[in-house]
Amino acid sequence: MATKPLPFSTPVPQNPRRKSVEVTALLALRRLSDGELQRISRALAAEGLEGMWPTRIVLTSDDAKAVAAGDERSVSVAIVRDKACRPAHIPDATLTEALAAARTRGAEVKEALFADPDMLNTAAIANLLGMSEEGVRLKRKRHEILGLESAKRGIRYPAWQVLEGRRLLPALPRLFAMLGDDPWRLFRFLQQHHNELGGDRALDALRLGRVAGVLAAAENTATGAFS
Repeated sequence: MATKPLPFSTPVPQNPRRKSVEVTALLALRRLSDGELQRISRALAAEGLEGMWPTRIVLTSDDAKAVAAGDERSVSVAIVRDKACRPAHIPDATLTEALAAARTRGAEVKEALFADPDMLNTAAIANLLGMSEEGVRLKRKRHEILGLESAKRGIRYPAWQVLEGRRLLPALPRLFAMLGDDPWRLFRFLQQHHNELGGDRALDALRLGRVAGVLAAAENTATGAFS
């Protein structure tokens, strides 16, 4: 399950007998594969952050939930020694080309998505809902409607979030609160299939009114399914 990496800095308790240092890590609240760890290493190196590598750590369930919630408190971690975490050397030119190709593919996917006739501009979604464009913008600001932004096409609204009777998908503000303010993350969550929903997409479950199940899936996504 996708999670947004959270930067955190763990204060180190002061000990007069031992020199202390403070370290900073990028935390993903799920266990990443060796391939994912290597890709993160290469991405860091591409940005000039040499000598940095992802390292697996183990937290208690309570500490993991606290970090996921953004609580500012000290946590204890156990570092898992793993050679796969060490950065792999890749020639700069090859790495730069690979990253550029990945960015191009991502832009092409978004462009194809925005070309879909069911991706409506503000005027079209306002007409579908029977309200003003300003009303739509206010709903987007309040996270009551999902709007995705493109540098070329501006903001587009998926038509599938409008239900019968001009109602919008339920619980969108709560989902935003659980998953964060990034509309693209919520979009991906809605399109994904979830075990908590019997393998159904979150979008289809919401359209059928299965709000509790979707919220449970969102909570597991947000916390990395720690229990």
